Amino acid sequence: MRLGRLLGRGVSPSGPDTDDGAAPGLPVDTSLVTDAPVVDHDGFDVVVTVRQAAHRAGAHLPTVRDARAAGATTVIVAVHDVHAGPTSTYPRVVGGDDHVVAGPTVAATWGGAVAAARSVLRSPVVVVQDADVTLPAGALARLVATVAPGAGDGMGAGGDAQASREAVVAVPVVRSGTDVVTSAGAVLVRGTAPVASLLRGHPAEDADALDGARVFAADEPCFAARTADLAVPVRTVDTRTAVARLTRDTADAAGGDCVVVPLGRVYRIEPLRERRYDADAADALAVWRDRGDDSAADALGRLGFRPTAGTADPAGAPVALREPVVRAERLHTRDRGERLRWSIRIAAHPGPRGDDWGDTFFAHDLATALRALGQDVVVDHRESHVRPFSEHLDDVALTLRGLDDTPVHPTATNVLWVISHPDLVSASELARYDLRFAAGPVWAARVERETGLGVAPLLQATDPSRFHPGPTDPAFPELDTAFVGKTREVFRPVVRDAVAAGVDLAVWGEGWAGLLPDGVHRGVFVPNDRLPALYRSARVVLNDHWDDMARDGFVSNRLFDAAASGALVVTDPVPGVAELFHGAVHPYRDVAELRALVRLGESASAEDRAARGARIGAEHSFARRAETLIAAVRQERASR
Repeated sequence: MRLGRLLGRGVSPSGPDTDDGAAPGLPVDTSLVTDAPVVDHDGFDVVVTVRQAAHRAGAHLPTVRDARAAGATTVIVAVHDVHAGPTSTYPRVVGGDDHVVAGPTVAATWGGAVAAARSVLRSPVVVVQDADVTLPAGALARLVATVAPGAGDGMGAGGDAQASREAVVAVPVVRSGTDVVTSAGAVLVRGTAPVASLLRGHPAEDADALDGARVFAADEPCFAARTADLAVPVRTVDTRTAVARLTRDTADAAGGDCVVVPLGRVYRIEPLRERRYDADAADALAVWRDRGDDSAADALGRLGFRPTAGTADPAGAPVALREPVVRAERLHTRDRGERLRWSIRIAAHPGPRGDDWGDTFFAHDLATALRALGQDVVVDHRESHVRPFSEHLDDVALTLRGLDDTPVHPTATNVLWVISHPDLVSASELARYDLRFAAGPVWAARVERETGLGVAPLLQATDPSRFHPGPTDPAFPELDTAFVGKTREVFRPVVRDAVAAGVDLAVWGEGWAGLLPDGVHRGVFVPNDRLPALYRSARVVLNDHWDDMARDGFVSNRLFDAAASGALVVTDPVPGVAELFHGAVHPYRDVAELRALVRLGESASAEDRAARGARIGAEHSFARRAETLIAAVRQERASR
């Protein structure tokens, strides 16, 4: 599946902006326009570069619309085809109501397309954005603000003084569809060799520390620059080299810097790995033959890393045929017992597809707790469990076992925490781990007896900074009995029983259309930050478990969140659940008992209810679970 579909982007129904009439095609443009821009407007312009085939399919139109919605003064579409031959011809390129074109012809290179657009610019800042790069809301404004004349006041974009140099080029951190970094800017590891992508293959969290960090150049076709300083692009079919030369030449012309601006989810839809050797690329790189660059060391130093020796491509490799990779190592390796680097591995999809997974929220809350205890933490989704360029930096690989059996880390301390679907876990999988925990005490004890492998009970948890007692919320007025959850493609037992019991029910979740009486289904999704208010406002909250989780004592995370919020919860039977929550959770066995429990409601006073919720939050916080994990890992590492 293309990432564009994942992000909700598609081709406009109006189709491409090309003239497919009977007029003869225009030859590919191999020239390089050198006309300079004339800045006579306020605001910012956006140059949308797009491959000719993608342009004909209308792939540029969403980028154009986003730029106009963000307030761009002018949007210029620049079309290119690096695979064009000397006799290639194309239909005339025409503009639209919301954009102009750099010219009627298709350029032979990305640099040629930008050169043609350069003379059309009129605003003091320009953002060059390839149609294959998606930006989140607010990203254009952030890029523009970073390089706007006078915005830096002699400071780097991150607020740290860098002599009197200003940010002239702003470089976003670009991710792949697996949510690992494609590039956090480019660094020069050896003169005449292609630039290297900083943090390539690292988890996205690593890039957060680079806000305002100086880099040598950009190497992804997405950046902001001061229009008056925008250099003339070089001619080469190697787009990465063209981007690097353009951004470095622009910064040099203004006596300023290229700086990194992490913007969150900036994705490249199609990989840009088209290293193509040509004489133009060799000439473009030759200008840096005697140039040094220490930006990699400075940027990695923010993370507690440094470049490893021999990070460049092998000596004698032909230019542009091998791509250098900057590998990082820890600055301080003698004592890593106190501050460890944790990789939390989850089964959720990367990107927006995984945003509503329970594993995602669980991992983020646990990561926050570990960081508060002095640990470094990254979260790896199902497609980044193996990171060849950066996994050697991890000290601990913690798998939150749900749907996926995850490969163990080759050198880290491997920890398994089974939080759901215990029937999927085999003895051979357990044996691969150094430490094993399970959120179901019954299952942990049984499996330990059966396999002889140590499995310690470690219940799920809550974040009491969000899930805590408090006043009801008027957004959930007169809320009697509430359930939040998907159907799982079946009529979930607790909801079915509540309907049969005739309780005043409100349900939020996917898949309930046609299953519930009119007025019961209130919405498809409740944002995680709104759940505490819902739980506090409901007179009764309902919960249920998968059969194997209930059987083996895997207490649902919803129970911890709702009970810590002060709610009264009615749930299906789970061993030990009533005692665990100090009377906040009542198990039921049949429809009649559910009806009776809902009618009875809360017997505790408001003060006792609040005290009970606070106690549950303190006893079952992610901070407490993080302390247990850290202690166990330190003991395991010390015993080696």
